[in-house]
Amino acid sequence: MPQIGWSEILVIILVAILVIGPKDLPVVIRKFIQIKNGIKNYVNSFQKGIDDIVQEQEKDIKKIVNIDLEEENKKKKINLNFYFYEY
Repeated sequence: MPQIGWSEILVIILVAILVIGPKDLPVVIRKFIQIKNGIKNYVNSFQKGIDDIVQEQEKDIKKIVNIDLEEENKKKKINLNFYFYEY
């Protein structure tokens, strides 16, 4: 990520004032902020969708793992009981 210092920001502002003009600059800044916020909202909703999908998959995996663990525990209990009765 490039780092921008205060001197670079000042140069960008001066160039914007010269190119756009002082009257239209507030309008352009508002439009830029609206576009930035729209992109931010889109990215956040996309990220939330991905997070929801991952959480659903995690729940499914945990269910499968718990079922497998319960089956293994049952097998171990059966095996322990079998060994106990042999002696």
